[in-house]
Amino acid sequence: MGKISKLDDSISSKIAAGEVIERPASVVKELVENSIDAGSRHIKIEIEKGGKKLIRVIDDGEGISREDVVLAFERHATSKIHKVEDIFNINTLGFRGEALPSIACVSEIMLMTKTKEEREGTRCEIKEGIIKCIEETPANDGCYFEIKNLFYNTPARLKFLGSDTMEASQIIDYILKIAMGNPDISFCLLSDGKEIFYTSGSGDYREVIARAYGKDVAVQMISIEKSFLNGSIKGFISTPQFSRGNRTGETFFVNRRLIKDKGLSFAVERAYKTILPTSRFPIALVLINVDNSQVDVNVHPTKLEIKFRSEHEIHKALYDAAVTGLKTNILVSREKFNDNNIFSDFRKALPQTFEEQRSFNYDEYKNDEKRYENDLSNSNNVYFPTSNDIISKKLAIRESGGNNTYPSKKMVSEPEISEKINIKKIIGQLFDTYIIAEGEGEFYIIDQHAAHERVLFDIYSKRYGQNPISQELIEPYALQLSIQDIGVIQEFFEDIRAMGFDLSPFGKDTVLIRSVPYFFDKALKPEILKEVIDNFRGEEYNVLSQREKFIASMACHTAIKAGDVLNSTHMIELINQLKETETPFTCPHGRPTIISMTMYELEKKFKRV
Repeated sequence: MGKISKLDDSISSKIAAGEVIERPASVVKELVENSIDAGSRHIKIEIEKGGKKLIRVIDDGEGISREDVVLAFERHATSKIHKVEDIFNINTLGFRGEALPSIACVSEIMLMTKTKEEREGTRCEIKEGIIKCIEETPANDGCYFEIKNLFYNTPARLKFLGSDTMEASQIIDYILKIAMGNPDISFCLLSDGKEIFYTSGSGDYREVIARAYGKDVAVQMISIEKSFLNGSIKGFISTPQFSRGNRTGETFFVNRRLIKDKGLSFAVERAYKTILPTSRFPIALVLINVDNSQVDVNVHPTKLEIKFRSEHEIHKALYDAAVTGLKTNILVSREKFNDNNIFSDFRKALPQTFEEQRSFNYDEYKNDEKRYENDLSNSNNVYFPTSNDIISKKLAIRESGGNNTYPSKKMVSEPEISEKINIKKIIGQLFDTYIIAEGEGEFYIIDQHAAHERVLFDIYSKRYGQNPISQELIEPYALQLSIQDIGVIQEFFEDIRAMGFDLSPFGKDTVLIRSVPYFFDKALKPEILKEVIDNFRGEEYNVLSQREKFIASMACHTAIKAGDVLNSTHMIELINQLKETETPFTCPHGRPTIISMTMYELEKKFKRV
C-alpha cells in the first residue's frame, strides 16, 4: 500500500491559511489593503485583545455586490486578475484571491456590504470557511468586516501568538506605516475601545509623519526626489538628530505597496555613512513609482517581498536622492538649557494617543510652515560654513524664538552658507577638549577631536585640497606586526603612504617607518599605525567599504585628542579646515562636530528674560 494520500480539504485549507494569516496583524493588513483597493476614503479599524478576540474593519469603498459575496470567499477567486499576463501588470495591493478564504478558515466572520448601485446590503456569516447565513440587510456603502476568535480552531497556532500588547503593537505599527503611504485616506485605529491613531486624509505626508513620530520630526524631515529610467522616487528622510536604534523607522512603498527590502534599507543607510553613529538608523519614508513590468510582486503570499528587474538602478537612484538631500539640508545641532531635554525627544517619539492627535492643530502646523518659508531669518537651524577665512567671512545662521525648526525648501537657490553666520572671535579652549567661539547672538562649541577627525577623513579620502604634512624620524622605527596585520598593510600600502607615513617592509612581520604625519606642531607616534589596524579589524564602521573603513580608522587615531592644548592659530586653522569638508557637521562615527546655543537660551538660564 502506498504511503502518499491526499489531504482532506479542511486540513489543506488550514495549511494554506497559515501561509497568509500568521497573526492578527496579517488579518488587518489583508482587509485594509482590500479597502484601499476598493477606493475607500475612510477606514476604521477596531481590535480587542490584540486582535485575537475581535478585529473590525469598516470602510466606505465600493463594496461587494450580492452576487459576488459567496464567490469572494472561494480560494483563488479575485477581481484583480483575469489572465496570466495580468500577473505582470498588477496595479492593486491584493490579487491572489487567498486572503478572505484564509481568514474564514481560522475564524468566525460577519460581513455586511453594499455597493452604491444596490438598494439593500448583504449580510453574510461564515465559520470555518462554511457560509452559515446570507441575507439582505440595511447597510452603508462599503464593507463592514468582523473577525472573531482568530485561530480558535487551530489552538497550536494560537499558542504561538504573543501577548495582547505585543499583537496590538504589530497592528499599530502596520497602520502607522500604511497611513504614511496613503495620506489621502483617513485612518482611525481603536484598541480595546481606546482610540489610538487618527489621520485626517488631507493628503499631506508631513501630517501623517507627525502623527507617527511627532511634530518635531515631521517639520524637520528632508524631502527627497529623484527620477530614473523607468520610474521615480520621492519621500522624506530624517536629519541625523532624529535617528533610531533599529530599522523600524524605515518605511518603503513601491507603487503604493508597503514592502520590506534590505537593499533599499542599505541604500538609504549608506547615504548616512559617517553621519550617524554605528548602530543608529534614520527615519525614512520612501515612495517608489516604477513601471509594473519592472517589478515582480508575486514572490511571497504575504506580498511584503518583491523583486526589481533593475535593482541596481533603483538602489543607486535612492542613494543619490538621499545623499543630495543630506548635503543640502544637514543642520548644526542647536542645544537648549532644558533639564528635561534628555527625556523630551523620547516622549515625542512614542505613539501619541488618539485624543492628543485629534487636538494636534493641523492648521497651526501648516501656518507655522508657511511662516517659516516667508521669514527665513526666523529659524533654529544653523548651517556650518564653507568659506576659507574664519575671521573675515560669515557663517550661516537662522535663529528663531519659537520651539519648532523646519527644513527650508529654498535652500539650493539661497546665497552661500558662508555668508550667513559671523563668528566674531574665538574665546579659547574648554577642558582642553572643546573650542568655544562667539557668533551673532549665539556661541559655538566645537569638539576638537571630532572636527579634526572629519578633516582627516576628507584629506585621506582625497576630497580635500591639502595633503598631509610629514616629519622624518631621527632614525627608522621598526614596527613588529602579526601576519594578519602585515596583510592589511599590503592591501592599503599606497593609502598609508598618502596619509603621511613613509614605510617599507622589513622581513616577514616588520615594517620600517621613516616618516609620520605631522599636525599642529606635533608628530604622531609611529606605533599609532598598529592601533589603526586593530581598530580597522573591529566592528566599527561596518556600513563603510573596506577602504573607507580603514581611512576612518586612520582619521580617528591620527586626529588630535581630547586634552591636547591648542593655541589660537591651531584653533583658527582647524575651523577653517573643517569648513572646507564635504560633511562638516559630524565625524566619521556620526557624532556631532559642532553645536550652537543662543544668547536668548543663556539669558533664560540666568533669568534675565
